[in-house]
Amino acid sequence: MIKTIFFDVDGTLVSHKTDSVPKSTREALELLRKNGIKLVLATGRDMSQLKKLPVKDIKFDGYLTMNGQLCLDENGNELFGNPINEQDTEKLVKLIKEKTVPITTIGKEGPYINFVTDQVVAAQKAVSSKVAPVGKYHGENVYQFIAYGNRDDLKKLVDDLPNCKLSWWNEYAVDIISKDGGKLAGVEKYLKLQGQTLADAMAFGDGENDLEMLKVVQTGVAMGNGEEQVKQIADYVTSDINEDGIYNACKHYKLI
Repeated sequence: MIKTIFFDVDGTLVSHKTDSVPKSTREALELLRKNGIKLVLATGRDMSQLKKLPVKDIKFDGYLTMNGQLCLDENGNELFGNPINEQDTEKLVKLIKEKTVPITTIGKEGPYINFVTDQVVAAQKAVSSKVAPVGKYHGENVYQFIAYGNRDDLKKLVDDLPNCKLSWWNEYAVDIISKDGGKLAGVEKYLKLQGQTLADAMAFGDGENDLEMLKVVQTGVAMGNGEEQVKQIADYVTSDINEDGIYNACKHYKLI
């Protein structure tokens, strides 16, 4: 029996073609809540970004932000956090200061970037988001870095970061998070706090950073507009986000 559903945001709840949450998705979320199912966001975004997106007026029971690195309850209180290893943070901060690679740094207070390139602008535009303001590191805990550039070049970044891994979300952009982090790690910790297991969970996603999560929950649903690799591992492929994808999948599984 499904008790909790985890939702990716970009391309899953929020359509960047219409810059909105489809009406049928909002209806599905309301019906799921009425049926006693917990609704949780599982996103690469931080809270400062979520507050600027069309999901800001929707009530959720939890927020697994920054790919599960910082998880909050329905009121925004911290449930658990997983900041990046101090040594790896120091290495990335050195790279940030050298300004050879555009890197966004994200702590509890939100994101800032060291410098901006056309690739940064293109990546952020693809998810209907503004580029983070330019800023400097001040010693805070970092939960996620975002590096921008060519994929092959960026892969080399983690060669010297033994405690980190990459989570891709755009051709030119990748999240750098703790090796033991990720959406799946956040999902497992959240469920444990609720006295639930993966057998009680369902998840929706469309991108590479949703793969682990969709593979292991009881029911993993890929959006029709999702990447092919996501569709291949999903238990069910629903219709496009703009063709009532969330609503149709919930009807298919008789959750609404």
